[in-house]
Amino acid sequence: MATRNGDNWKIGHDLDDLVEYARAEGAEGYDVHEVRLCACASCGGHVFGLHGDLTENTAKRLCRGCGQEHFIADSGGYWDESKTGIMVCECDGDGDEEDFNIAVGYSLYEGRDGIRALAITSRCVACGRLGYWDDWMIRGGDLHLLDLA
Repeated sequence: MATRNGDNWKIGHDLDDLVEYARAEGAEGYDVHEVRLCACASCGGHVFGLHGDLTENTAKRLCRGCGQEHFIADSGGYWDESKTGIMVCECDGDGDEEDFNIAVGYSLYEGRDGIRALAITSRCVACGRLGYWDDWMIRGGDLHLLDLA
């Protein structure tokens, strides 16, 4: 179970804590019904760098094991490399990209016939700090996006 450190940050001790955190945080103010823990399709790894654009609501994860890149949800259709930033953790303090476990929480419509919103959450591999990258509305029946975490 996640704990809090002296700075009042939630600390996850394992991947289960990240899944629990993603469910608790919600997505765009809605309950999360499904959580997908990100795993590399090429090597099965669970450690990533995360790049994205918080204004355009896009995200791409980069596998630390094999270097494979994967867009989260429909981000590839809106990606503009010139506008992206990197996710960092305050534990390092140097502004360089860190390693994260990533989970995507999905809020579904009643009847589970479509995705309302999604949220990207993370766990810093170095310190365990749980964090929230971004969330955005999907507003459609795009259930295939559940498999694009």
